[in-house]
Amino acid sequence: MKYSKVTGICRWSGGNTQLTRGMSAADDHPLVIERPDLFDDEAPDAELSGPQPVVERAIAEPGKKRTTPGTGPRKAAEKGGTGE
Repeated sequence: MKYSKVTGICRWSGGNTQLTRGMSAADDHPLVIERPDLFDDEAPDAELSGPQPVVERAIAEPGKKRTTPGTGPRKAAEKGGTGE
């Protein structure tokens, strides 16, 4: 078994092939035979991934207005404005 050392599109006699680092291929695969420079005998170390970032929703639910802290008539009145 061989493992890809690169991520990207590889051009070879069989066409274009998308490789991802760590992707496995049989030792006798035509791409491995033709382009051994792209493959390694050892599997790469597993990558640790941290927690996924929280993504704020950009839109309100249907029929509801989206508000932001510190805006609106109440805050404007507290600051001495009319809120309009």
